[in-house]
Amino acid sequence: MEEPTDVLKQLTLLYVEDEDIARLSIGSFLRRYVGTLLLASNGSEGLQLYQENRPAVVITDLEMPVMNGMEMIRRIRELNHAIPIIITTAYDDDAHYCPEADLTILKPISFMELLQAVLDCLAARRKSDV
Repeated sequence: MEEPTDVLKQLTLLYVEDEDIARLSIGSFLRRYVGTLLLASNGSEGLQLYQENRPAVVITDLEMPVMNGMEMIRRIRELNHAIPIIITTAYDDDAHYCPEADLTILKPISFMELLQAVLDCLAARRKSDV
């Protein structure tokens, strides 16, 4: 049986966030746990990194310039319907609900909650593959 940290160390994860401080601080945290971390500052960059690297999990903000998170998620889902996608948002209302996401985490983000969300998404995907 693999330990959760072993699973994460084998993982390529894409984190898309337009706020520099959040992207850098959460990115610094995630880098300690995942094998490869890809960072993007908007949905267009995120989609390009997804297409080039095919990460195992995507974490994204919704409200971003150039291409918002909803559009990026829609395009990623066209390429891979099964990829786990976690949304981070400051808004707790239906207008920011995204049915294409596996989980939604409200900002401010708890680092440990985010890590647990990644593990939960991976576990749910493994169960659905059985």
